[in-house]
Amino acid sequence: MFHISKADKRQRVSRGPFTSRFLPLGRTIPDSSDHGIAQIGRLEHATLEGGALVPMHLHQNEEILSYLRKGMMHHKDSDKNEVPIHNRHMMLMNAGSGIHHEEGVHEGDETVEMLQIFIRPKADDLKPRVQFYEPDEINSLNEWRLLAGHERSEAPMLFRSEVLFYDLHLEVGNIIKTPSLEGNTGFMYLFSGNVAIGSNCESVEEGDQLIIKDEQLTLEANEDSDLVFFVLDESVPYSRNGLYTK
Repeated sequence: MFHISKADKRQRVSRGPFTSRFLPLGRTIPDSSDHGIAQIGRLEHATLEGGALVPMHLHQNEEILSYLRKGMMHHKDSDKNEVPIHNRHMMLMNAGSGIHHEEGVHEGDETVEMLQIFIRPKADDLKPRVQFYEPDEINSLNEWRLLAGHERSEAPMLFRSEVLFYDLHLEVGNIIKTPSLEGNTGFMYLFSGNVAIGSNCESVEEGDQLIIKDEQLTLEANEDSDLVFFVLDESVPYSRNGLYTK
């Protein structure tokens, strides 16, 4: 079973040079009162133009992955990190009991386009830490790349939560199956492009989301496409005490 929610269901909020589109996530599931879905508390598709600044603020009890496809964002935090974040230098903040941080884009720099992903941790008040990862390539061409995962996984960045996070750049004409779920729930978001699903060739476009259960889908790229995919274990406990993960 899979369910598609189209891009026009997203909520759009603009604050000057910062624009965010909030995915509906669990609101698309019948009888669900959760604004998130399982371990995903919130997912924003954001753009930050030159001069944008999100000033220093506190996060607690959430795992925050900044996934940039273009542009450079400058990060500063209470762990004394002050570094650029881009598609060759990624960041995962395990906020735990508390991390302060700020993000900005220098005036005149290229507009940043990114996903800001808020994951619900397995427990409250874990030790805070910030992780960085420099992938060998900007894109993972025509195969799923595991970028972040639970602590038993081989992912280069680790969530304190039962989540696997993959990305993929699928070139036009290429075909691939979604990652195996093994009884878990899948969540896919099309960052850009157009992809046909399965034998019925139903297409998903930029900004569309899929929730998948008990199925492995075949995807064919109608044009070059960027996708992300989450594997979520709904059988295990997780905290909903973060600011954006309630």
